[in-house]
Amino acid sequence: MQLGTNVLINYILIFFILFLFLVLTRRLANKTEDKSYFVMLKSQKTFNLSLSFYASGMGLWIIASPAEVGWYGLGFDVIGYAISAATPFVLLYFVGPRIVQTVPDKATLPQYISQQYGNFAQVFVSIIATIYMSAFLIAEFASINFLFPEISKTSGLIVCTAIAIVTFLYLNISGFKASLITDRFQGISIIALLIIVLVLWISQNGISNIIQASYDGGLNTFTFASFKSALAVILAVTAAEIFSQGYWQRTYSAIDENVIKKSSIYAGLGCFVTVLILGIAGSAGAGFGIENPSLSFIQQIELNTLSRILVIGLCTMLVASSIDTLQSAISSTMALDLVKRGVSEAKIITLIITFGSLGLSFYVTNIFSVFLFADLLAVCLVFPAFYKIKSRKTSQGIVIPTSLGFVSSVLYRFYFIDLDLNPGGIFIPTDLYGLADLNTLGVGSVSYTHLRAHETPEHLVCRVGGEKKKGGGGGGGGGG
Repeated sequence: MQLGTNVLINYILIFFILFLFLVLTRRLANKTEDKSYFVMLKSQKTFNLSLSFYASGMGLWIIASPAEVGWYGLGFDVIGYAISAATPFVLLYFVGPRIVQTVPDKATLPQYISQQYGNFAQVFVSIIATIYMSAFLIAEFASINFLFPEISKTSGLIVCTAIAIVTFLYLNISGFKASLITDRFQGISIIALLIIVLVLWISQNGISNIIQASYDGGLNTFTFASFKSALAVILAVTAAEIFSQGYWQRTYSAIDENVIKKSSIYAGLGCFVTVLILGIAGSAGAGFGIENPSLSFIQQIELNTLSRILVIGLCTMLVASSIDTLQSAISSTMALDLVKRGVSEAKIITLIITFGSLGLSFYVTNIFSVFLFADLLAVCLVFPAFYKIKSRKTSQGIVIPTSLGFVSSVLYRFYFIDLDLNPGGIFIPTDLYGLADLNTLGVGSVSYTHLRAHETPEHLVCRVGGEKKKGGGGGGGGGG
């Protein structure tokens, strides 16, 4: 009977937090033109944008995925994963202002791709970005399935469905503005609750015991294989995250270049510290003998009524902050880059992708591996997409190198990887230990060397001539 009462209280807490988000966004009903539904151009200062970057990047995955890496990996793996959480913001620091300057008053990265490469390349990049964001959604829902039954005895399916519906509803009311506003509240709450949970973890286990357990779990072991895996995850995550359109919506919302740069620094530092600490916690979990890698951090904490409420609040904030970001980003990509018909069709497709991801999440056994297939696609794409940012190129200059890189990676795994022993199979770039494989990702990134062959002056002349015949194409679809 007591268990039933506690579970009921946990449900009430989760639904109350979600209800607060609905109330918060209800007053922000956006009745302006469609384009403002996807971006708030030049409106955000450093503090708000820093919180927004941080909250949108720090989903529920941070409770499970860094712990998995710490549990399976060694010292370089933990450090590398923490660096990979920050490097997308390093890339935004350097590339973000240049792209905003080159293609102003937009909302997504594929709109820049459209102007620089053409409409076909825009669709190509948008599909890869959508695959990555869908993988992120699957990982978030899978994290709910792993964590919420463990910490609150609630049904993962019920919590997934409730969060998916509520975030979709408040985005439906106010669009991207709702995601930005909730980011501020979520960002502050996530930082505060994380500090409390980490203090609770340290106070219960003792700092000396945690250090010893992390050493027993391999944190102080540094091998060349671990170093290669760390480089691989830095390459993979940096490439993939830069195609998360939520970051580009926020980049275009910055008041000016200085705000983009300062916010990137603050958010990057925050993400690095967060993932590093939680990766160390995963190593400690391995040292303490916890058998479930995904739960190797959270199972170190004995939860009483108060601490359980804090952890449930933290997890609800984390998952809502990332899912609303992904839903808004997918919707903008659909409306501005793929469907190009306006808000209504984009909403329907986003809803289908959301619940499709929710269904697939119940087949996930490892959060980290969910990202890796999309990471491989992004690694093949990132160098062609950002090479010589301000130069115009042809669609072939992005499609051919990316496709060549992906096919080369698959062929490498088919011929040189023992697929009977490797847990990733042919399409997921893992090593024997289930961590990121540098060789596979390195083969994919070699597509960069083929880029110059598609950038000759003749190609550029043909492209300009073709645009004139069409009346000037390649501008990228505006919302509407």
